[in-house]
Amino acid sequence: MKSLFSDFYPPSDAEYKRIWGEAVIVLDTNVLLNLYRLPSTARDELIKVLELLQDRLWIPHQVGLEFQRRRLTVIASERKSIEDALESANELLIDLKRKVDGLQIDKRGIGIEPQPLMQDLERANEKLINAIQTAHIAQLDISSSDPVREKIDALLTGKVGKGPASQKELDDLVKNGEDRYKERTPPGFADSEKDKNPNEATFIHNGLKYQRKFGDLILWRQLIDHAKNTGAKVILFITGDRKEDWWWREQGKTIGPHQELVREIMREGGVELFWMYSSVQFVEHANKYSNATVSSESVDELKHVASVPQPRFEEIREFSQMQLMPARRIERMPADYMYIDRPDPRYVEMLVGTWLSQMHGEVHQNPIGFPDFIAHNLGHSHGFEVKIVRNFADRMMFSPAVVNSLLRGYLETREGRLAEFTLVVVIHEQDFIDLARSERQYELERRLAQLLMKYPVTAIVVGAILEEHFEPLVYQRERFSEDDE
Repeated sequence: MKSLFSDFYPPSDAEYKRIWGEAVIVLDTNVLLNLYRLPSTARDELIKVLELLQDRLWIPHQVGLEFQRRRLTVIASERKSIEDALESANELLIDLKRKVDGLQIDKRGIGIEPQPLMQDLERANEKLINAIQTAHIAQLDISSSDPVREKIDALLTGKVGKGPASQKELDDLVKNGEDRYKERTPPGFADSEKDKNPNEATFIHNGLKYQRKFGDLILWRQLIDHAKNTGAKVILFITGDRKEDWWWREQGKTIGPHQELVREIMREGGVELFWMYSSVQFVEHANKYSNATVSSESVDELKHVASVPQPRFEEIREFSQMQLMPARRIERMPADYMYIDRPDPRYVEMLVGTWLSQMHGEVHQNPIGFPDFIAHNLGHSHGFEVKIVRNFADRMMFSPAVVNSLLRGYLETREGRLAEFTLVVVIHEQDFIDLARSERQYELERRLAQLLMKYPVTAIVVGAILEEHFEPLVYQRERFSEDDE
């Protein structure tokens, strides 16, 4: 039975020892990118495991290409997470003090003096902010040197497969790919809708046109070719991908690699033993089958990173095409205007998304990654990132959260993933009203123009949520010269 249906059987103890003793260890792109998402201790321990097995590491050309294309996006995303936490911590105490002051607890005759309690809270919050700031300083930036990539380069020197030398070679790697996906032949069929948005369906590298939906198929066929050309008989593939086009699952439990993958690499590549691990399984088994030592804390960190879903754009609705309209200037607000003190961020983003949908045709929302929205209009993609700025002041426009979003947007347009990028800054309703009633609105426009000179993206919009809709106050596109400052 086993000789006929070996793809349905997990490795025996003897086969596991053979895997750890002689297998070519192939790393997927997400394994390399997750090194940026791990805390330094867990990252260093995983790298030490890879260094122990360095002589047997190898990656397909497609893995190296995807790593290089996505590396800066992951770095920026990690910085954004820390900056969002820092922004929330900074705003938390100010917002709470405003509410406590409004309650006037000390005048209610209940024997409670709020001031000492608030002082204790201020001290605790200051410690929290310092801890987040320390993490932020230690975090890689998109414009800094990259010690993580340097370590990866050292690990994989001479261990990267050759890429296609011509468009014909690339096309051969995806030959009959459409039929495979229709028949749900792994890998890659779970990515079949990556061509739904024509602006994101393809990219150019080295003069060759790649179809993003066939990335996994290209990787897989490059791996099979490597096995065939080198005579490798045992292969271990490490991946952070959890989709059904890689894994065999039954009743919600992962049994092992998809059976068709095992059969194909044995049939086409001459491989005798093929197995797959997640990053977590890899380090856990490394402790058992090698001289590696990975702490339980680092294993837990790997599990956490593996459990966080990766960004995925989801279409929310389709509208008739309209050109982006500039914000209208608010000349006067009613003196008795009532406002909501602190709306839910998800509610704010939803209302901004509604405003965008009125301005554009097809709109996508990204609930996890960057940017928050992408609008498709006249054949190009326009990204929108939403930043909520409470307790607005002029200096807030130069805060790390705002500046990093502008830097990230510039990177996305420079590398061709977006044709345009606009930052949407949502301020408190009362700040909106104060700006609209004063000449500070003109000064804000000037400051935004200065920002656009330093961080050349398409535009910056500043507005607020008024009566359950997003109302833009300033839509700044013009860039002043330094002589105008």
